[in-house]
Amino acid sequence: MDHRELTKNELNDLADKYWWKPIYEFPNDFEHRLDKVSSRILYCLLRKYQPKVCLEFGTSWGGTSCVIISALQANGGDFKFVGFEKLEELRLETEKHIEQKCGQKIEIFKDITENLDKIPQELDFVFIDPDWDITEDENKQPLVDIAKWTFENIIPRVKKDGLVCLHDWSVNRELEYEGGGFPGIIYFIELFKEKKMPLEKLFSVWDEPEYKASSIALSFWRKT
Repeated sequence: MDHRELTKNELNDLADKYWWKPIYEFPNDFEHRLDKVSSRILYCLLRKYQPKVCLEFGTSWGGTSCVIISALQANGGDFKFVGFEKLEELRLETEKHIEQKCGQKIEIFKDITENLDKIPQELDFVFIDPDWDITEDENKQPLVDIAKWTFENIIPRVKKDGLVCLHDWSVNRELEYEGGGFPGIIYFIELFKEKKMPLEKLFSVWDEPEYKASSIALSFWRKT
């Protein structure tokens, strides 16, 4: 894998090859966590790097899941997608939207921390949402604890040179934090500053002023 950061022009070239209609049509009849810019970059990088074993949590309404699975289908060959969504209503919505958009039935599991046995030992790609589909209250596990669990149990399963996408964390070229301030992401940031996070940046959506003005924070990394 090419280890250097990608440029906007390189991503635009990938979009010309992989994204624009009729190659991929963005589903717009249900809510997405990602905007079209972020989804386009995600889709194109999955087409470029061709992962086969992929994990996403949490899936929310399934918009990101549809983008990921559509890219995997377009890549051709067998693949494995494992998704988790703790909220029951959203879990069922994800399954429905995947079937509608991708024509494939895929079971989405509930709490990832209770289903480690369902996650392959080796992963090519992981999509991580810092909110982990829960709020931090007296009845639920603190978000920093979930982030710690993720760092200890999921990141080690990503293969060397595997892809990691972090939602709501965008890092500028000085590697300083920009984004939503979720406790779990702040935990990751501190690990990164201490050089304990085995990730190297490929692209940050907010590195580009044009993207920052019209998209959410999103960053892409490779496992070192």
